[in-house]
Amino acid sequence: MSLRLVSSFGAFILATVFMLSPMAFAQQSGGGNTTVETFQDWEVRCPEQSGSGGCEMTQLVNSPDNGKPILRVVMGYPPEIDTAAMVFILPLGTRLAPGVQLQVDNGEAQAFPFQICLEQGCRADFPVNNALRNRMRSGSTATVSLIDPQGKRMDLNVSLQGFTDADNRIRR
Repeated sequence: MSLRLVSSFGAFILATVFMLSPMAFAQQSGGGNTTVETFQDWEVRCPEQSGSGGCEMTQLVNSPDNGKPILRVVMGYPPEIDTAAMVFILPLGTRLAPGVQLQVDNGEAQAFPFQICLEQGCRADFPVNNALRNRMRSGSTATVSLIDPQGKRMDLNVSLQGFTDADNRIRR
């Protein structure tokens, strides 16, 4: 990964963290400076002053065990790079060494490392190449797998309903 991509990607991640509320898993309202559009299971958030850029798509995933928010998925197009970038935000206590895996439908899983844990949670950030983005656009479910604090594998389903429309919206 080039230094330019890393610094641009870091700027995207920093912007993502600031756009999220202090509690990354809390439901968010549009607020006075952000517009929110819904595309089935995805929300698109755009700063009101952004014109045609700066929008992100996001989905909050609840735990299958207790129904509480456990994962936030955010995707955007940083202007400095020519690909999408995705961020998974998971709760503190997630086992970091194994990283996180993403599988679209019954395809091959891809592993991504965690970069950092902050007050909002632990983040795995990665560029989304066209092949992965196209699989997500044509898929129905993405599974995010992680290791919980007790050492057990946890699979979280991310709906891809509305992904294509949300992706089209943020690429404007």
